[in-house]
Amino acid sequence: MRGALHKQKRPPEMFTLFERYLLVYTFAWLSFACGESAPARLSLPSLAQEIQVDAQIDEGVWAQAQVLERLISPWPGKEEDDKTIFRAFVSPTHFNFSFEVRDNSLTTVAFQSEASVEQEDRVELFFSSDTSLAKYYCIEIDPNGNVLDYSAAYYREFDPTWDFASKELAARITDTGYLVEGKISLDELSELGITFPFFLGIFRADFQPSADEAVTWFSWKRPKSNTPDFHIPSAFGETVRME
Repeated sequence: MRGALHKQKRPPEMFTLFERYLLVYTFAWLSFACGESAPARLSLPSLAQEIQVDAQIDEGVWAQAQVLERLISPWPGKEEDDKTIFRAFVSPTHFNFSFEVRDNSLTTVAFQSEASVEQEDRVELFFSSDTSLAKYYCIEIDPNGNVLDYSAAYYREFDPTWDFASKELAARITDTGYLVEGKISLDELSELGITFPFFLGIFRADFQPSADEAVTWFSWKRPKSNTPDFHIPSAFGETVRME
């Protein structure tokens, strides 16, 4: 080992084109294998059109939205590659978002209260002004459009009585899974201290109907936790507004 320190290194310009290609390919493959989703920050375009929330996302404005394809599964499971498509943009008055989820084994339960959503397939958004998570706000939506929303404080201090006052949501089950569309007033977010730049968590829960309590969790970011936990700072990513 000590002798290896004295081996002469070739100058960078002496690497062949093949060697350079191999290094770039290896780095790209390792990045993919580690399951890191890009980008490191979410840049939301500011667009002039407001949307009608109807779970159709057929307005042309959605073609200009920021798109995240494929969430990651940070913890071991029996999942296939995720096929979630998340879109978001800012209109003059709202934060607008949609999820297209591919899932051939939807798991839902009869809705009795907001807590019912915890037992189902769902998509989730968490909003925080910073990574301290001193106060943050969560909304979870199932394939039928039922909602669980609440406020929280680090660590796992939940207020289930709290709700987003301005949320507008619609969902529908599709041939390949389900689609969720929604918007939240920028004025309400501002009143909660959520102004650009802020921190956002983007998540999905996929329950397996054949196994009790079996669920695969998906996330935009890779949280620094060995066990499933989205209520930690590393699960949030910075979100900025493009003017």
